[in-house]
Amino acid sequence: MPYADVAYQYDSNVFALPSSAPEPLGNHGPTFSDQILEERAGVDALYDWSLQEVYANVEGRHFRYDELSDLSHNEYLVHGGMKWHLGYLFDGVLDYRRERSMVSFLEFTATQLYLQVQSVTTASANFQFTPDWRLQSQGVINDLDSPRPGYPHLSLTEESIHEGLRYVGVAKLSAGIDAIFLHGHFNGEEFILTPRYNQTTVEAAAQYVATGLSSFDGAVGYTRRIQENGETLSGPSGLLAYQRNLTDLTSIDIRLSRAINTYVTYGSTEIDTSVALGATWNPTAKIAVRPGYQWTYSTFPGADLAGLAPPGTERLDHYQLVTLSAKFEARDWLSLRLYGQYETRGSDVGIYSFNRTLFGLEFEVRISGEANQHYELNVPEY
Repeated sequence: MPYADVAYQYDSNVFALPSSAPEPLGNHGPTFSDQILEERAGVDALYDWSLQEVYANVEGRHFRYDELSDLSHNEYLVHGGMKWHLGYLFDGVLDYRRERSMVSFLEFTATQLYLQVQSVTTASANFQFTPDWRLQSQGVINDLDSPRPGYPHLSLTEESIHEGLRYVGVAKLSAGIDAIFLHGHFNGEEFILTPRYNQTTVEAAAQYVATGLSSFDGAVGYTRRIQENGETLSGPSGLLAYQRNLTDLTSIDIRLSRAINTYVTYGSTEIDTSVALGATWNPTAKIAVRPGYQWTYSTFPGADLAGLAPPGTERLDHYQLVTLSAKFEARDWLSLRLYGQYETRGSDVGIYSFNRTLFGLEFEVRISGEANQHYELNVPEY
């Protein structure tokens, strides 16, 4: 199932810099803003073989900047795997994803293009050992080569094991307990010692799905992270996601989360607390309007802020994102999408504060196996 799309957009602050920062020089004078042409093409593939499902996705992308031509670049995505079943008792996933992409300017304060390559390998196996109980196991290896300013050879490897026990004896509901063990280490010629860390999360989890009406997915627990330097971070963590169809035309999504994550740029840790709200309105079968809002509060304990803030300062960020899109399916194979967003971040380290506006128009062509068939590749989330 081949597809292609092209989008032309305007970005008022390409480098996500504060308004007080000196403006970089583009090809035609000082500018923060630019017009960007994004082209992508790819192929989705799906093959059912008895109880097994094999899937693949190959995609190429090209980004062209009108003024800041040094930022023009190519990206790619290679993704494939298999969902396997052995009768009623055993099932799982084998999955591999490799992607080359631009490192977001939200990650650092610079005006130079950096490209990263990420490879994620996932293997899972589930065992339905009684009609009411299910054991779930998943292993993930995440390799990230992501150069940053001052760290041209920066890379990160994370290995995790996720074990879960679920009770599925109630229709539409599964509930249980999860344990997640993660080990990570940074690599690179810049590091005299290799920073390492271990992280453990224990949580209670539940999922409820009422087909065509609502769904709930939640996990609430506690995370503890131990750094190689002896620093220990811990606290509550979890995710609550709720989706409901209010009417035949309107649905809403609510998502709350708190997590201890890796801050790649400085080889340290960030703690993110986030709220996301979204809605979908379908006034006709061919039109979808989607507003959205996200708020994230982030702290960066132990981040190296040398030269950016007074000694002893801990970086605190408040990030907000407002989005709105309207999609029109002109034909079974052609859709048009008009989109826009406003993004702002306030930080007590001033160089990380910024705001910007982005809007654009996208055309997508997708050739499916049958008319009116809208295909979505259903793959694991990490």
